[in-house]
Amino acid sequence: MIGTFGNSSLIIALLLNFYLLFSYSLNFFKKKNNFQKVRYLNFLVTVFVFLAFILLLWSFAISDFSNTAVYQNSHSQKPLFYKISGSWGNHEGSMVLFILILAIFSSLFSFSGVRDNLKYLTIFFQNILILFFLIFLIFTSNPFDVIRPTPAEGLGLNPILQDPLLSIHPPFLYVGYVGFSIIFSFALAGLYLEEFTKLWSKQASLWIVIAWTFLTVGIGLGSIWAYYELGWGGFWFWDPVENASLVPWLASTALLHSNITSMKTEKFFSWTALLAILTFTTSLLGTFLVRSGILNSVHAFANDPDRGLYILAVIMIISFFAFLIFILKFPKSPMPNVLIFWSRGSFILINNCFMIFFLVVVMVGTLYPIFLDALFEKSISVGPNYYNALLAPFVIVLLWFMAHGPLLEWYKFNKQSLIKAILQISFLTLVSSIIIFFYLKDFSLLLFLGVFFSIYLIIAVIIDVFKQKIISKNLARNISHFGFGILVFSIFINAYLSKEINVPIKVGQTIKQNAIEIQFKNILKSQGKNFEEIIGNFLIKDGTRAFELSPSLRKYLQPVQVTSETSIKSTLFGDYYLAINLSEFEGDKIMIRFYHKPLMLWIWISISLIIFGGLIRIFRKQNES
Repeated sequence: MIGTFGNSSLIIALLLNFYLLFSYSLNFFKKKNNFQKVRYLNFLVTVFVFLAFILLLWSFAISDFSNTAVYQNSHSQKPLFYKISGSWGNHEGSMVLFILILAIFSSLFSFSGVRDNLKYLTIFFQNILILFFLIFLIFTSNPFDVIRPTPAEGLGLNPILQDPLLSIHPPFLYVGYVGFSIIFSFALAGLYLEEFTKLWSKQASLWIVIAWTFLTVGIGLGSIWAYYELGWGGFWFWDPVENASLVPWLASTALLHSNITSMKTEKFFSWTALLAILTFTTSLLGTFLVRSGILNSVHAFANDPDRGLYILAVIMIISFFAFLIFILKFPKSPMPNVLIFWSRGSFILINNCFMIFFLVVVMVGTLYPIFLDALFEKSISVGPNYYNALLAPFVIVLLWFMAHGPLLEWYKFNKQSLIKAILQISFLTLVSSIIIFFYLKDFSLLLFLGVFFSIYLIIAVIIDVFKQKIISKNLARNISHFGFGILVFSIFINAYLSKEINVPIKVGQTIKQNAIEIQFKNILKSQGKNFEEIIGNFLIKDGTRAFELSPSLRKYLQPVQVTSETSIKSTLFGDYYLAINLSEFEGDKIMIRFYHKPLMLWIWISISLIIFGGLIRIFRKQNES
């Protein structure tokens, strides 16, 4: 019964979507301005997609195993929280959520203050996207497919996905990913109607910041989850699906700043329009990667080449027509006679170029192995060394431009003021760096440059704050830039000064490496609701500091799977991290992995600051200078 209602809701939404597109097209070609019906139809599409989503949630909550998606991704013994979150932890359910967010953004936009012709053309383009994915959902990935006879029990959800952070990570990530669809549709409407102006940038600004902030939150939550759940000892591993979320984040960060430049200078609208298109198409690329079956990752939703081909075809169609509209209609804003290099707009555009360079590097590292395997059946692995070698030197230069951009004027160049700022920031940075490296007692050129220029950005932000007559005016920008400076500083320290110990150890044994002493005290057993657990208790000593860590191995009952659960002791200056290797035993010994990761807490704090800056920008009506 639930499946019947769910299917009916999706089909009604599809029919309403067709009617909306037909109704708009009829009014558009007859040059009528009566588009109120479009708003109501748009709202009804949202209502019926939302109803389908609620019915799917209910199917998971009551363990309705007559539903194929529930049978394949849930189990009666799972806690209710994971039953509900499991509804979007699979391909079919995640696509319902994807379409729902498309529809919600379309409905919210219909109540915006944008001029009617521009608003309803935006809704028209948005509903074309909804049409593509509703067809895909209903005919290839139906979340209400029925199994007959009804199984007595479900297969369960991958245990490593049964985690509070990962349960809320996909909705945040999707609001970010899919939120850029409304910017994409708004950009196409602005291009087509030749209304890509300062007013467009002003009206688009809030939507860009909302999507960017949610995407940042989603990436941050995923990073924290991977750190403590996967047992790899780090916060980022350049996994292809991680990269798939990073690419649109880089594009959207460039879009965010480019749009500010367009709004302030009334220039570079074509670049802003191009970035709006690029951001959403790269978001669709991420959707393709996790659903095509070409990636083997814990993040991947599906392993079906046919579905992947459909999404790839949709990406190609959408991209082709979007870029065609851009080529035919791109805004020909007048360029200044003399482009002042030492101006804020120039520095923002230079930083945009860095963002696009980073984007290309990440995309090549992610897609090249895929194409090589598909075309020549050769497998290669692109790891951290590739990304670090190409990205780290340019991040250092980016920090310098980030530091000085806000200190410059939009339309003029004050040479004396700039020289004074450079000397002042350089002196304070040099003193701070010398003190830090005296404490660290470790030196390499790249580490020094990374630390120096991240401190340079932090000090520049602090100086900018004190120069403001009204400190709160540029609060969002200063908090986000300050957070980014701390993030880069923490990453460089973490990358160069981390310690790792991999050793076999037995109960009662004590080992000592790198000034770290590890004593294996004992083993305990525990019983969870849907798993059995073996816990190892270890005493860790680092100088005068002593504490216990208790990593474990869990055996989940449905599906039967063993996972390694980490144990982490967080301090202000670093994390002590211990995990037991799966299936690695030497007689009565087990293999453990111990890490000391400096400044991990500050990585999470810095990401929170960046997000907080975005939230302030969302809720502030006053534009920053």
